[in-house]
Amino acid sequence: MATNTGAGNEKEASSTGTAGENRPGGQEITFTVPQVPAMAELMEPKRLLWFGGLAAAGVIGVLEWPVVAAVGIGSYVAERFAESNRRAAGR
Repeated sequence: MATNTGAGNEKEASSTGTAGENRPGGQEITFTVPQVPAMAELMEPKRLLWFGGLAAAGVIGVLEWPVVAAVGIGSYVAERFAESNRRAAGR
């Protein structure tokens, strides 16, 4: 079972059940998995198409991997910078 914590950037999961019955005392194991907030932004169709195409160009050899990494990081940083400028101008 996984539940969101109040912080919004971590998930807490616990494991119990038949496997827990085999452990001494049937103890429950709980662990916290940090989440990357930017991943939700990367899942937009336009961004998926761009980064997917960039990765495909690297896989088939059209671009070398250092170039793919530089272009991907550069485009992400440029987009974030432009977005922050739009927000600042909208004040």
